[in-house]
Amino acid sequence: MAEVFDVDIRELASKLQKGKEYSIYTLYRDVPVNIKVTLSWIDFSKAKDVYLAFNWKNASMKYAFQSKNPIYVKITIGDKGKELLFYIKCDFFSGMKDELVLLAKSLVEVPPFLKRSSVRVEINKNKHKAYARLCLEKPDDHNEEVCFPELTLKNLSERGFAIEIHKNQDSDANAEVLQKIKDLASKNSTFLVELYIDGTLINARANVVNIYEEDEAIYAGFKMTIDKRDAQKLSNAIMKLQQEIIQEIRSI
Repeated sequence: MAEVFDVDIRELASKLQKGKEYSIYTLYRDVPVNIKVTLSWIDFSKAKDVYLAFNWKNASMKYAFQSKNPIYVKITIGDKGKELLFYIKCDFFSGMKDELVLLAKSLVEVPPFLKRSSVRVEINKNKHKAYARLCLEKPDDHNEEVCFPELTLKNLSERGFAIEIHKNQDSDANAEVLQKIKDLASKNSTFLVELYIDGTLINARANVVNIYEEDEAIYAGFKMTIDKRDAQKLSNAIMKLQQEIIQEIRSI
């Protein structure tokens, strides 16, 4: 069988079985959400578009699948005694009553968030006070302390975190902070970190791994190392945030 990305999506969709149960995945506030639904019908009527409809009458956490985030349908196909596993990446089209309709877009081997080695959660700034304080581990030749106090946390995992810098608030000050972080990142500088999450203080060491832009904000992602005691505190905080997010989905 051809490689995943060489398979025509219409050809693949024709192999799906009506009445069969499939697992579908998405992200909600950086938490992976998975439900099992039964395929009701497939529509090939338009020239290029493929629509997949599922019965989700008894599915929970429907709200998570009605966002702008992609939805992934898990597919396994037998080939010469072997099972090939990959995913159809879809857009949400409609979710009226008991039927979920997805627009198939492309094929991927594994959604990026399913490759993560640890759980990641997005911080709800309206409910939680969470920030990172960064200080350069080794100051420059002038022995001047370089610190960035109370940078807003965007998300958090056991291996790293991301900070958020809004472009439309205190633009000059934010631009200066961002430029300093970029300069230090280019030197592979290490930061001493204090993570504050609703009264819990966690210490770590971290390095910048990426800087990216979304909507009205710029984000800097950090990879961190942490000792055993603080790792347990961090794990407890993440678990609490994750449970809150899952409860939020179920209650809507």
